[in-house]
Amino acid sequence: MAKTVKRHPFQRDWRRDLIIAGLVSLVLAMTLLLYTFGLTSDFLLRLLNAFLIIFIMISGTVFLIIPSVNWAFGRFSKQKAPAKPAPKRNLPKKRP
Repeated sequence: MAKTVKRHPFQRDWRRDLIIAGLVSLVLAMTLLLYTFGLTSDFLLRLLNAFLIIFIMISGTVFLIIPSVNWAFGRFSKQKAPAKPAPKRNLPKKRP
């Protein structure tokens, strides 16, 4: 049976995940700014600042902190092999 190679948590296709994180950050920033301040003259500058802050927080958490914790936990908490069950004894069959 072929041995499956475990991938490192940092070895993944990031393009799709970054686009999703960017869209979520943009929607959150726009919603937050429109609700809080309305449509002001410096809306685009505030939107850019809010987008960058939210994007850095989301991407840092999802792409850096969570895989690092999962990797460290998996590496340092290798479970010991389960105890072998006791061998079965050959008991004589009961005859009716």
